[in-house]
Amino acid sequence: MEILSPLAHFLVALSEEASTIMLKYFSPLGVPAEKKADMSPVTKADTEINQMVIDRVKKSYPDYEVLGEEQSTDITKSNKLFVVDPVDGTHMFAIGAPMFCFSAAVVVDGVSVAGVLSNPLVKRTLVAEQGRGAYLVETNSKIKVSEKDTLDRAVINAGWSDARGVENLHTLGARTPEVYSICEAGSLVALGGFDGGIFTGSNAHDIAAIKIVVEEAGGTVTDINGNEQRYDREIKGALISNGMLHGRLVKIVKESGLSNDFNGG
Repeated sequence: MEILSPLAHFLVALSEEASTIMLKYFSPLGVPAEKKADMSPVTKADTEINQMVIDRVKKSYPDYEVLGEEQSTDITKSNKLFVVDPVDGTHMFAIGAPMFCFSAAVVVDGVSVAGVLSNPLVKRTLVAEQGRGAYLVETNSKIKVSEKDTLDRAVINAGWSDARGVENLHTLGARTPEVYSICEAGSLVALGGFDGGIFTGSNAHDIAAIKIVVEEAGGTVTDINGNEQRYDREIKGALISNGMLHGRLVKIVKESGLSNDFNGG
């Protein structure tokens, strides 16, 4: 990790502060949550972490703006952003389940160039930077994706809000456990425990950090059609994989009709 830049180390520092806030509020009995306009939950941890990131970025990197799930600064003022999901998996956090994650990426001209994914309960922080690899901070060791090259018994995260594609995966022998935090699932792909994932959301903060962490660990992250996309605006879903299975996932998505949702079909 000594080869990482000060910017990447800053991401780790943000994750440490975010972890402290998450653990302050987390309870196995659950925590109070309000409903946002889209009916998704938000807790005090979400808003407090989001504001913390804005405050730290303004102080240390004033030429950057923040695109956050709960609050953003004026992202039209800069081509350099911190793209942040303060608590990915808020529903799990709110009910006292351990499947949640702090996610932050540095995005320049739409490209993720550094990112961090952190789950404080399992003491797992993944950090990556373009061209410098991906690391598990707690052991200061490089991480890598799996070498699975067939869908038979592959582990693919899929089906949270749209089960299309799951039947196709099962037919080919894949297993489809659903981790209700895409950043948790992406972390598991980067570590080699999962082999891939299908995401049908449109928020950049859900995937920006996954993009750089998984790819620096040797995998591939694209939009749901298998194409590159920008992470400073709405996205067209995502496919996350160890690289070797990516083409197969693209085919499954097209055959299931999932890709039509992002093509006007």
